[in-house]
Amino acid sequence: MFCNIMTGGGFNTEIFGGLSFAWLGACLLFFVIVFARKYLGGDGLGLPFSAIGAFLGGFLAYIIVVTITCSYKFALGAGILGAGVVGIALASMFPDGGS
Repeated sequence: MFCNIMTGGGFNTEIFGGLSFAWLGACLLFFVIVFARKYLGGDGLGLPFSAIGAFLGGFLAYIIVVTITCSYKFALGAGILGAGVVGIALASMFPDGGS
C-alpha cells in the first residue's frame, strides 16, 4: 500500500494523525538542512556542503520513503541521511557551486 502526502491517501487524516506528522517531518527536515549548512559548511566544521544538493537529496529521499512505507519516522531519518550524503558529496565534486 502506498501513501500520498499531497492528498492524504493512505494516511490517518485526523489532526494529529499520520498526515500531519508527515508534513511536520518535511518542515523539520527543511530546518535541519538550513542549520546543517551553517554549522557543517560555514562557521562550524568547515566541511564542503552544498545546500542545493542537500535539499535535492533530502527531500527526494523523504518523499520516496514516506510514499512507500507510510512512516514519517523512517522518512525523516532517510531524509537527514540523504541530505548529509548528497550535500557533502555534491560539494566535493563541484567545489565552487552550491554554497
